[in-house]
Amino acid sequence: MKSPLFVFALSSVLFSCQPDTVGVDDIDIIANPLIAVPIGEINLTMDNLLTPDDSLIYDDNTTYKLVVAQDSVFGISVNDLITLPAQSPSTSSISMGTIGVDNVSLSNGITLGTVANSANLTAISAAHNMNAPFPAIAETNLGVFGGGGFGSFTSASFSAGSLDLSLTNNWPVPVTLNVDLVDKTNSNATILSYVLPNVPAGGTVTAAGDLTGKSLPNNIGFSITSLTSGSSTSALIDTTDALDLLISSQNLQVYSAVTQIATQDISSDTQYVDLSTGGSEELRELRFQTASFDFEFTSSLAEDMELTLGFPGSDKNGLEVDTVITIASGQTTTGSINLNNTILDLTTDPSQAHSKLPVAVTAKMIGSGNLVTVDSSDALSMEFEMTNLQFGHIKGYFGTQQIVIDPGNVPLAIDFLENFEGAISFSDPSISMDITNSIGLPIELALDFSSFGDGTTFPLNGPNYVLPYPTVLGNTETGTLVFDNTNSQIVDVFTLPKDSISYGGNVNVNHDTTTFGTQNFVTNTSAISGNLLMELPFSITASGLTFGDTLAQELDLSSSIPDSVAIEEVTLHMLNTTTLPLNATIELKFYDESWVLVHSETLSLLESGIPNSNGIVTSANAVSTDLALEGAALEAVLSSSAIIAEASMETYDGGTTPVKLRTDATIGISLGIDIKVGANIDIL
Repeated sequence: MKSPLFVFALSSVLFSCQPDTVGVDDIDIIANPLIAVPIGEINLTMDNLLTPDDSLIYDDNTTYKLVVAQDSVFGISVNDLITLPAQSPSTSSISMGTIGVDNVSLSNGITLGTVANSANLTAISAAHNMNAPFPAIAETNLGVFGGGGFGSFTSASFSAGSLDLSLTNNWPVPVTLNVDLVDKTNSNATILSYVLPNVPAGGTVTAAGDLTGKSLPNNIGFSITSLTSGSSTSALIDTTDALDLLISSQNLQVYSAVTQIATQDISSDTQYVDLSTGGSEELRELRFQTASFDFEFTSSLAEDMELTLGFPGSDKNGLEVDTVITIASGQTTTGSINLNNTILDLTTDPSQAHSKLPVAVTAKMIGSGNLVTVDSSDALSMEFEMTNLQFGHIKGYFGTQQIVIDPGNVPLAIDFLENFEGAISFSDPSISMDITNSIGLPIELALDFSSFGDGTTFPLNGPNYVLPYPTVLGNTETGTLVFDNTNSQIVDVFTLPKDSISYGGNVNVNHDTTTFGTQNFVTNTSAISGNLLMELPFSITASGLTFGDTLAQELDLSSSIPDSVAIEEVTLHMLNTTTLPLNATIELKFYDESWVLVHSETLSLLESGIPNSNGIVTSANAVSTDLALEGAALEAVLSSSAIIAEASMETYDGGTTPVKLRTDATIGISLGIDIKVGANIDIL
C-alpha cells in the first residue's frame, strides 16, 4: 500500500495549490480524478527460482531432473559364496602284507647202497658191479635222509606258493617212492608228503606240494616212508646208483620270514583328500595360489622304501606334479610338496566325481641283499595335510543359497515441497542398478524397494533380475538393471512428497540350474558390486498443491490515509504470461484484529499453455486480471489487521497430462493500479 499512499499524498499537495478562481466562501468542490500508475514488470525463469544442487540437476541444460545416487548399495565377495575350510590331517597306511621271495631249490641223492644198508638187503650189497637178478624191495620207514635249508631265507611262513618234489630214478628197475618233507629241528615233524609212483628206470616223476599256510625251517630232510622196487630179470647192480630228489619252488609268498627281500613294488594305490566345503558345493577344478602338501611317513618295514607321490591330472607349468621320497627302514620321514600355482583335477574319484584330491602312491621296497626279519603286519603309516591354502580359482558348482542384502535408507525430503500441501507425481521416474560382476555364476536379484510417506509404504514391486555375469574365467561383466513405469509401480513410489526410501532384498545363487546349468567359477578376487541411481525427470503431474503464508500483520491502513483524501475505488491490473505448464490461483484473505475473516479475493495468476507431445509448452500463454475494490470491500481491506495469501497450483489439464518442467520456462508479471480518489478543496 506504500505506492498508493504516496500517490494520495502527492495529489493532495497539488490540489491545495490551485489559484482562487471562485469568490464564494465555504463552497466545497468534490474532485474525482482518476490516477493511473504503472507499477512495473517482473520477468523470471525457472533458473531464477530453482537452484541446482547435488540432487536437482539439469538434463541437457533444459529439463530439471531429481537425482539420488548411492554407491555400493550391495556387494558380494567370493568369500560370501565359497571358502576352503581348514583341512584336518588324513591318515592311511601301506601294510607289508605277503612278500615275494626268490624261488629256491634243494637236492639230495639216495644211493642204492644206502637203501640196502638201511633195509639190510645184503643180496644187493653182495652183487655190486655184477649182473644179477634185482631183488624185490618193499620197505617202509627207511629213515630221514639229507638235511639243510634254503640260502635265501632261514625260516619262512608262506601264504602262497608250491614246493614240488621231483624223483629221477637212476636204478635199473622201476621205483615207487613215498617221501615226507620233515623239520629236522622239530623231531622230524612232517611238513609236506609226496607220492612218486612207478618211476621207470632212468625216468623222472614230479609231485606237487602246496605251501599255503606252511612254514619251512632252516634244516629240512627227506623221510622215506615207503619204497617198492624189483625185477625178476638180471641187471647190472651198482650200489652207487642214486634216487635223485630235487625240491624246487614256484610263486613263493611269505608273510613271516627271516629272508632276503628282492627289490619289488609292494603297493600302488590312489588316496583321496576330501576338499568338500561341508555344503552342497561341488569343486571340480582348483588352482592353488599357495598351498603346501605336508606329509609324514613312519616305517616299521625291514628294508628302505622308495615312495612315488603324485597328483593325477595336476598341472604345474605344464607338468604333472610328482616326487620320489626315500623312507629309511624303521624311521619317520617328514616333508612337504609345494603346490603354489598348481591346477588340480578333483573329479577322478569313481565314487564321487568332485571335491576329492587324488594322491597316487607307489611304494617300492629296496632289497639290501641281507637276511632280514619280515612280517606281513609291518607297515608304512602315512599322514597327509593341506596347509596354507589360498586358491587362485575354483571351478565347479557352488550350490544354491540366498544372501541377504544389508538394508539401507535414503532420505527423500525435498525442501521446496515442504511448504506445499498436495502431491507431485513423476510420470517417467527410473531406478537403475549398475552392476560390476567378476563371479562366474548366475545370481538373481530380488530387490525390496519402497518409499514411505505419512506412515504408508509404497512398494516398487519390480521384476527379479539375473545379474550380468562372465562366462570366461578372469573376465568382468557389467550391465544395468532398470526399473521404470513399464515394469514396476515406480510412479507410486515417487509420487511426492515422501519421507524416505528403503532398499534391501536378497540375491539367489544358482536359482535355476535347468536353465543356467551348474558350471560356476570364481577367482580369489571375484566380487559383485551394485550402485543405485534414482532419476526423476520433471515430467510431472501435480494437483492440489497449496501454499499459504501470512503476508502482513498489525496493519493500520486507514490511519495512513490523510483525511483530505477519500479513496473511492482501487483497481489492480495484472497481466501474467508464462511458458510454465502450470495453472495457479491465489486467494487473499483479510482478517480484523480478532482474526475474523472480513474479506477475500481470488486471483488467477497463471494459466498454462498447451504442451506439445513431449510435454513442453513452447509458446507463452497470458492471463489478464482486474481486481476492483470499492465500497464495503474497500473499507474491509483498509480496516484489516492481517493478510494471508493461499496459492493453489496444478499442472496442465487438471494434473492428468504429464508435462516437463524446464529451466527456460518463463514467468512475466506486469502490474498497474488505478486509484479513484475524492479531495475536499477549501475556496477562500
